[in-house]
Amino acid sequence: MSTESPGRVPMFLAHSELRPGQAEMIEESYEALCEQGSHLASAPTGIGKTAAALSAALEAAQLSGEKKTVMFLTSRKSQHRIVVETVREINRRASETQRKIRLVDLVGQQSMCIHEVRQEFPTLFSRLCGEMRASRSCKFYLPEVKGLRLKVLQDPLHIDELVEISRTYVEDGVPTPTCPWKAARESAFGADVVVCDYNHLFNDRVREASLESMGIDLSEVIIVVDEAHNLPGRITSGMRRILTVDMVLSARLELEEHLEKTEQAAMMGSADAWATQIADLRKARAALERMRVDLLSFYRVQSQALVQSGDDESRIENEELVGLLKGSLSGDISGKGFTLLQMASILSQVEVEVDTDLDDEKETASERLGDLMSLMHKFGELPAIAFVFSHTEGDAPRVTTHLLDPGIVSGPVFEQSSGSLLMSGTLTPPVMYSSLLSLPDERKLTMKEYPSPFLSDKRPIAIATGVTSLQRSRGPENTEAIRAHIHALLEQTPGHVAVFAPSYALLRDIVEDEIWHGRRVYIEEPGWSKSRIDSLLRDMEMARSAGEKILLGGVFSGKFSEGIDFERNILDAVVGIGIPLAPPTLEVKAKQAYYADRFGRSVAYRWAYNQPAVNSILQAMGRPIRKMGDRAFILLLESRLLEYPFKNMF
Repeated sequence: MSTESPGRVPMFLAHSELRPGQAEMIEESYEALCEQGSHLASAPTGIGKTAAALSAALEAAQLSGEKKTVMFLTSRKSQHRIVVETVREINRRASETQRKIRLVDLVGQQSMCIHEVRQEFPTLFSRLCGEMRASRSCKFYLPEVKGLRLKVLQDPLHIDELVEISRTYVEDGVPTPTCPWKAARESAFGADVVVCDYNHLFNDRVREASLESMGIDLSEVIIVVDEAHNLPGRITSGMRRILTVDMVLSARLELEEHLEKTEQAAMMGSADAWATQIADLRKARAALERMRVDLLSFYRVQSQALVQSGDDESRIENEELVGLLKGSLSGDISGKGFTLLQMASILSQVEVEVDTDLDDEKETASERLGDLMSLMHKFGELPAIAFVFSHTEGDAPRVTTHLLDPGIVSGPVFEQSSGSLLMSGTLTPPVMYSSLLSLPDERKLTMKEYPSPFLSDKRPIAIATGVTSLQRSRGPENTEAIRAHIHALLEQTPGHVAVFAPSYALLRDIVEDEIWHGRRVYIEEPGWSKSRIDSLLRDMEMARSAGEKILLGGVFSGKFSEGIDFERNILDAVVGIGIPLAPPTLEVKAKQAYYADRFGRSVAYRWAYNQPAVNSILQAMGRPIRKMGDRAFILLLESRLLEYPFKNMF
């Protein structure tokens, strides 16, 4: 134990020595969880927050005297492996009288599939998998193998290990390959820890299906959110929907195809049994055609208004758009129509053939429109959601939904849970995230920013004056000054260097067409696949072994600046150019106005604009420092960071 440890010795420890700040995080998290409260930990890299979170959550669960499941939520596969290894270490250190911690690692269904349909487009995979399970024609989903579930819970398995064991499983001497996704979900009821994505709790549809299949009630769940600074954005982006006239037309055509199949089925069976369903489908088809016509007229008026104003986008009043859709669905002169929720239910049951050569969407138009209807029904008339119309050259006119308050989604989840622990290296300030996520304050609610265990010589930081990403100050002179700073750093840096900028355009403007001391240059592109990123990381390892140097270019809040751990101290330095402030779009302006009403004018601008930008810089600064022994130099090229208000935020 560390000399900083509290008097109480935690029951579950992954290491014999506690790092500075780790003992405090364990104790403060444990105290909050024991009262079914919440603790927010802004804990920098190196404090050992994964081990601390598991220690506190497992002990609170065990001493509650009731069945509890720790759900460790993370969006990164690398973090899945860290959680598994940490639980293995806890089990290795456990006394002979202690029961081993049981863990289930779970990712998306398609990623775990061992059937050949896993090669299909997500839309087609989802449909084929559902059909095969419903018809009991998937040979991997059929076996009931209690022995495999016991094996899953015997020792913590990383997802790749679980998939391989399921693929090669032998029951009573007979090869019995079994669906790994099914094995994991059915094993979860007996697990102490379930490692999964945010969506398993913060997507209503996924949560209801997942928890029911696992046999777990939300009231029994202790929630641990890793990289919790990403949760508000994940929730809001997950609620973003687009409404176009073409989407309504496509949904109507899909419904017609589904109607034809239903009518054919009725002709081959009892027509009376199908009569109500066929009548509803015909009414729904007519309603979608009315919606298409109404929306076409509405969009024409909105487009003309944009031309006259010279703007790129306009805010649509919630009542206006929701009223238009409800009016389209309300029915003909008989007045018999559908509600938004009823139409969403009908669209969710539409089944059509999917052309994988043409379909670049993960869902059919019917599914997308049905999701939008559900969203409208639940949140459409609340000020927490904004509708923005846009019509730019080359794109069809559209309305985009923007959720301004992730708390209306996350708040009820935290309220119903048995406590929560949110942690991140940039959960700053914690009170902002507590407010944005609507953590229940009638229970114990604590928060703390823990000091970094890294001394200044591990991560020295320099901030340059005279350079900026401020739009009005950009130009050849500013660009050359930024390049000069990077050249000076490269001359003194023996290994790889990463450069992050607020946008791809600014990154290319500065980095491309320049010779960087003989370094190989890689510039991140939007939409790079995981395999492309893994390949680049391997190239960096091989280049270091060969004595070559690489300059890696990326953007703040991109995959390299947040989603990737640069292990083994592969980066010697990081350069941050400018401040990644969000452009003043209608979405951001609506968010600021909403924050002012809900949280107060004093914090609205900071929470909507400035703090997310600063936290993105902090995330990028932490990329090269992943373990206690790592060292790296940080160079920030932005004079505004030395001024108010940004100086106060670091």
